[in-house]
Amino acid sequence: MQLEAADSSDSSNLLMILEEKRDNFKHYLKISGIGEIARRYFIMNAFDGAVTMLGILIGAYVGGAVSPKIILSAGLGAGIAMGVSGFFGAYLAEEAERSRRIRSLEKALHIDLDDTLIGRAATFAAVMAALIDALSPMLAALISISPFILSFMGILDPWLSYMISIGLILTLLLILGIFLGKVSGENTLYYALATTSAGLVTGLIGIFLQVLFS
Repeated sequence: MQLEAADSSDSSNLLMILEEKRDNFKHYLKISGIGEIARRYFIMNAFDGAVTMLGILIGAYVGGAVSPKIILSAGLGAGIAMGVSGFFGAYLAEEAERSRRIRSLEKALHIDLDDTLIGRAATFAAVMAALIDALSPMLAALISISPFILSFMGILDPWLSYMISIGLILTLLLILGIFLGKVSGENTLYYALATTSAGLVTGLIGIFLQVLFS
């Protein structure tokens, strides 16, 4: 009986801790206003990740090296580089901006806000922005070159993987455009065409390079 009571008490304590964490998370989101910033970071960096992968694929085609190993190495390397750069860049930028606001508020109120809900929310916002800035281009890159994983395993033909990857990238750009249209509340078709056009322009540049170097 005592063991069951102890287990029940532990479960209750765990639930209370989780509920407290959830409530803190909601408060931090509301106070920091990170939701809008996170959405902007996600779209911007996922877009960069997809277009970068398209550039790598076109470069491989122009160079005549549509090799799963080369494309995976280059794609994963670029994705990781964008992720690391995005994490530190976003964290430092957000932390500096929010520290400036905190210090300004402290001068106005004549109190220390570091160990307060406002101070913790500022730190939370910087970390969240950094994580989203890091993960969004890496996720876009992984989705874009995922067919080459199957090709590397001998399941798909390299050229088929190449075409599927191009299709995935254009689809990803289209989805990002639709999402932007939904967020803006304006013409979804306009944003979808705008983001997809970026991929098409990159493709046209690749064709030009192919003609130039052939």
